[in-house]
Amino acid sequence: MLRLTHAELIEQERLRPADHRNGHAGYVRKIRALRESFFQKFLKRESKAQPSYDEVIAAFDDIPPADLTVPYDLTPEGLDHVSRCIQRKYVIHFKNIRRSWAILLQHMPELMAEDCPPRVVLEMSTAHGATLEILRRKGHQVIGNDFANFVGGAELDSRFRDFGGADLTTARDDHGLHDGSGQVRDWPYRPITESLGLDVRLFDAGTPPYPFEDKSVDTVICLDAIEHYCHPRDWMKVVAEFRRIARRSILLIPNAMPPYAYKDLDYRETVYAFQREIRQFQQDGWHCVHAGINRNQLSVFKLMQIG
Repeated sequence: MLRLTHAELIEQERLRPADHRNGHAGYVRKIRALRESFFQKFLKRESKAQPSYDEVIAAFDDIPPADLTVPYDLTPEGLDHVSRCIQRKYVIHFKNIRRSWAILLQHMPELMAEDCPPRVVLEMSTAHGATLEILRRKGHQVIGNDFANFVGGAELDSRFRDFGGADLTTARDDHGLHDGSGQVRDWPYRPITESLGLDVRLFDAGTPPYPFEDKSVDTVICLDAIEHYCHPRDWMKVVAEFRRIARRSILLIPNAMPPYAYKDLDYRETVYAFQREIRQFQQDGWHCVHAGINRNQLSVFKLMQIG
């Protein structure tokens, strides 16, 4: 798999839909069999690790439809762009869909239910857009944001700046995504989101205020991204900006702390302080209604406006 080029991965997905030799129908049979096996595993008292995405989908008995197994339709220019800018695994459409589908089933059931009321959803750092693609299919109005962080060298590393600190749009990078003019010229996943017809707006999420009016969307979703915006001492300021924009709910799933961060005592303790504060959050009618484990760390937080 790792030896294949981006183009070869796309062609492989075309020949093997849903990552199964028998296509989407074979994938459905696999998930059904997996679901049937759960009770037997329980009886054997097998030790449990974090469930795979397929295990989540099987447990919910809610399978992504066949039309979401079609490979991305990229132009030659688009394929060249993503080949230079993104990891190979993210060019496989169904793998992106499967991951986002499992996350939404677990944490945003109100957006995944049949005949659910349409909502306006903003996803921060949407990347390949799979979350938005799924929610659009469910009838929601979707908007994405993204921005290429980690530019300009270690002195401008976005992971350690203040919220509202160094503006990364003034720095140049090796891929030509930023030219130092203060404008975002491009971003890694552009050809994919353009091929899907998604509305993705480019701005640095570490630089407030975001270009949205107060209470202009129903839900803000931020997956594996807040740690790119600023140092964790300011993550609650990011959440405050999410609350300014959102009317109903916020789903925040930071990445698990990598080894370099865990070894930094100050960074680690700051993350733990954030976890304690957000899981007990109650302010202006907003409450933390769910805190969960992801990758063996406390890193799933759902806030809702219930007051």
